[in-house]
Amino acid sequence: MPLSRAYRPQSFKDVTGQQHITETLRKEVESGILGHAYLFSGPRGIGKTTTARIFAKALLCLHPKKGEPDNVCDACTDVTGGRCIDLIEMDAASNTGVDNVREAIVEHVRFAPARWKRKVYVIDECHMLSASAWNALLKTLEEPPEYAVFVLATTELHKVPATIVSRCQRFEFKRIQPDAMAERLRFLAKEEGLKVDDDVIHAIVRTADGYVRDAESLLDQIASLGDKKVTRDIAELILPVSRLPLAVDLLRVSSARDVGGTLSLLRTYVDDGVPVMTLFDDLLSVVRSLIRAEDPNERKLLSGGPVAGLLDTFNRSELGDIALLLIERRRDAKSGLDPVFALELAVLAMAGGMLPGAWDAKSGLQSAPVSQPPPVPSKKEQTITNDDRSTPHDQSLSRAQPRDPTPSTPLDLSTVQMKWTQIVAAVLKENRALPFILKICRPESVQGATVTLRFQYPLHYEKIIEDVKTKHLVESAMRAVLGRDDVLIEGVVGETLGEADRVVTTDIVTKVLNAFGGQVVE
Repeated sequence: MPLSRAYRPQSFKDVTGQQHITETLRKEVESGILGHAYLFSGPRGIGKTTTARIFAKALLCLHPKKGEPDNVCDACTDVTGGRCIDLIEMDAASNTGVDNVREAIVEHVRFAPARWKRKVYVIDECHMLSASAWNALLKTLEEPPEYAVFVLATTELHKVPATIVSRCQRFEFKRIQPDAMAERLRFLAKEEGLKVDDDVIHAIVRTADGYVRDAESLLDQIASLGDKKVTRDIAELILPVSRLPLAVDLLRVSSARDVGGTLSLLRTYVDDGVPVMTLFDDLLSVVRSLIRAEDPNERKLLSGGPVAGLLDTFNRSELGDIALLLIERRRDAKSGLDPVFALELAVLAMAGGMLPGAWDAKSGLQSAPVSQPPPVPSKKEQTITNDDRSTPHDQSLSRAQPRDPTPSTPLDLSTVQMKWTQIVAAVLKENRALPFILKICRPESVQGATVTLRFQYPLHYEKIIEDVKTKHLVESAMRAVLGRDDVLIEGVVGETLGEADRVVTTDIVTKVLNAFGGQVVE
């Protein structure tokens, strides 16, 4: 029997890492002041269904002790053994239709409990129910019989109708913290007579990433190898091989602005057979950890891990730039660009201090922006006449660079790409939220003076293109940076590019290709 089933918690106190919920439920049972409907939401594998069963057991228990089920009475043993006829469990993923709900719940709830004092209905993955099924269930949830209690569990709360949510007590389950997860794994190992090294426990915790069911499954697989003494060498037969230390070293050398040393280290990794896409993922994982270190609690957890040596090495602005750069280069590699070249471009930008938020390793000052400083406006340019009806952000952006109202040369895509970072920086001065969207979209084509941007998500398209005020702000920034008064923007949504339009879209890539005479290899 799997460890997750053999050692499934049977009392509230045994549930891992959800004390803010289990203690509330225990006190409700103890006081007898109960709701008629409960909604458990949160990620997969963190104890929602287990807690629902313990709650049901406590509600049916003949002799609860301070809100905890005694686990010895007939009602408790029936629930534990899966034979309690007054506990009705329904998997909404397999029973989505209105007929299933009517038969299993609406009609069934009219009859009094068959044996015990209550009827408890547990509906798992309830977001999968159809609209008709929700409508059929709504009346029952509004006016249930006194003996009926409903527990709904979902991993996608946003799909549950608001009319249902408003009639339930809501409990939001959280991912398990590393300390609580490690304690649970040590308990299971002890019960199974296993001696598990601490670094194996930490590796399982890191791989499970807050999901206790995943952690228990990994330990179960390791235990199935038959060795009572579990070392890292044994565990790596099951655990995915992490090259996190390699990514940490690469970022450490990069932070010293040693371009040659960073590229040389990367070449060593490639020659040793390290998968480049895995290295991309590990670099992103390290950067993510460093970003999360802004939270003091997360920083405390990371201080003893492999990324501890990188804490405070990068400023928060550069970390954001590095993350976006790695995501873009990884996407380019998946789209056909040579993965090694894609990573070399990313490394060159990081180690060369080419990112807008980068610090100069020698002076300790922030690197100069890619663009040249804008010319100092004349007094005439600074004067705003009474006839000027532009908005304040237009007035600010208009001073960035002289514009040509009747440009003689057509606007081309490469110019927009090369100046995209400057455009994003110009928008940042007026709005701190928009640059995040602009950094992960890409200028795709130019038709006359109209620039088409490709967005990954419809929400980003709506924010930039369909919001008139926002669109006007971005256009003003582009006009100021490009020095033209006729620039307009349009947008498309999606990742797929036609073969004729497949381009490397960021200014960094374009600069490197132009400087070194490289070309994109399909």
